[in-house]
Amino acid sequence: MSSTPPSRRELREQKAERLESEPRRRRIWPWIVGGVFLLLVVVAVVGGLIGKQVYDKAMSARSHLEAAMTGVQQVQKSVLAGDLDAAAKSSATVSAQTAAAVAATRGWQWSFAEKLPVVGSNLSAVRTVAEVTDGLATDVVRPAASVKLSDLNIANGRIDPASITALSKTFDSVDTGIQKATAELRKVDKTQLVGPVADGVTKLDSELTKLKPTMSTAREVLSVLPDALGAKGPRTYLLMFQGNSEARSLGGNAAQFLPITVDNGTITRGTVVSSADFKRQGSPDPITDLDPQAANIFGDKIGRYTPDFTMVPNLPDAVRILRAWWARDVGTNFDAVLSIDPVTLSYILEATGPVTLATGDQLTAQNAVPLLLNQVYFTYPTGLEQDAFFASAADTIFSAVTSGKASPVKLIQALFRASDEGRLLYLSNDPQQTKLVDNSRMSGIMPTGDKEQSVLGVYLNDNTGSKKSYYLDMKIDACRTDQAVRGTMTLTSSLTEDAAGGLPRYIKGPYFAAGDISSYVVFYGPGGGSLASITVDGQPVTPMSQGEHLGRPAVKIEVLNHFADTHTVNVEFKAPGPGGPLKVWTTPMSRATPTTVEPTCK
Repeated sequence: MSSTPPSRRELREQKAERLESEPRRRRIWPWIVGGVFLLLVVVAVVGGLIGKQVYDKAMSARSHLEAAMTGVQQVQKSVLAGDLDAAAKSSATVSAQTAAAVAATRGWQWSFAEKLPVVGSNLSAVRTVAEVTDGLATDVVRPAASVKLSDLNIANGRIDPASITALSKTFDSVDTGIQKATAELRKVDKTQLVGPVADGVTKLDSELTKLKPTMSTAREVLSVLPDALGAKGPRTYLLMFQGNSEARSLGGNAAQFLPITVDNGTITRGTVVSSADFKRQGSPDPITDLDPQAANIFGDKIGRYTPDFTMVPNLPDAVRILRAWWARDVGTNFDAVLSIDPVTLSYILEATGPVTLATGDQLTAQNAVPLLLNQVYFTYPTGLEQDAFFASAADTIFSAVTSGKASPVKLIQALFRASDEGRLLYLSNDPQQTKLVDNSRMSGIMPTGDKEQSVLGVYLNDNTGSKKSYYLDMKIDACRTDQAVRGTMTLTSSLTEDAAGGLPRYIKGPYFAAGDISSYVVFYGPGGGSLASITVDGQPVTPMSQGEHLGRPAVKIEVLNHFADTHTVNVEFKAPGPGGPLKVWTTPMSRATPTTVEPTCK
């Protein structure tokens, strides 16, 4: 069926309708586009205003946090200076600043911005840092500001165990605050953070992580101190003085001993015992059964002469031999041994200041080492005079420390320094105290394995029966691969021909010419390893003894210095495989031993 085509009139009407409708559609689009643009402008302006407010808040939080950090430094300085009023004021300032930092991260603008992509995670991290820092101000800085380091002072021969207990509780609170803050920071997802924010979070987390082992150690020390100070009954300590001028593996000839008793914080000194008080030196049989491996390396004289038991580079073994001598010739008991040397005394004198001995001599931090290790033998030629001088030195320094003359901060720093250098050693029959010094130089025990830390032991023992080790200086370079541990030791004598000609008998010794210094050097390699080679001045040398000791290969050689000269020993041990970072354990000498350790061998 066909349709009828539109008439001309109908076509004209349809065209007119189209012409009327098109302008209307064209007029609507500009309004739509304009409306959207206006909306975008409004959103941009509002967003900009919100963004500007959030930015200002973030800068305010940053400013307050920086001010808080400055306040924390002031708290630290005030506590160390013993000014608790200033510490309290600085603590209040820190709290105010951290609270203001937290307040800056509040409000609907900040909450809104935290929901935005990318920006939000960074703002959330800033808020977390502010909250964590505010928590630290309350849980850490405020209690730390109340710490009285004077509680650690020894005054009039006494230190109060109850004060130590109170101090221990404060450190418990501080440690809890640090752990809480660390846990909160670990919740921050750093994957979407921009550089500065990520760095800030990482830095705070790193600083708290560094504090944790320090706080842990402080808590453990404070927890055992009351009992160590005789809170539950008297404790007896034996203070052992090692003389570096006659070198031994652990330091030197242990010729002076001072018993000390502590009862409920009151410290009482006993009578000085010298090596002359031990009878029948040089008897054919050792004073006690010896470790066969130790005797193989050092000989049985470690149990036949009291000057030689410190040849064994293991404090528990050395003290076991000492106890046998002590039981036979002195007859009293002791609960622990604290070993120090004249270099340690020089560090302690930095805390106490100079002291004047009964002999009229003045001991200072600067002259203690040369006076105690060398000059005394020129000034006091006989053994009795020397013993009197050493006894006076021990008594005077003991009195200076126990009178409260020493700054507690400087005294603690001195003891830590001596411990790090292997000059301060400690062995106790108390399991808790033993645990505190495990795996440290203070224990006098080389690590038994190399998985976590590799060790190269380099120990020097005088063979001249003299005090000429004072003129020797060591330098050690070492490196490690998976297959080997290598070490280079240089031993230098500063004893000139002119100086040798004027040496008194006690320094010169009876067995060698005045200008000759004979030293036995014992090297310890990696556990499970073996000796590969050893040379002196580039020439192969036959070991005097070698074998396993303390779970390690050990080799002993002689180095002979003639007047002022230098000898170089190169040693290489085969290693059983990969090990931890290499560390050198060595005899503490009259002066510091420069040591360089490379992570790999060239």
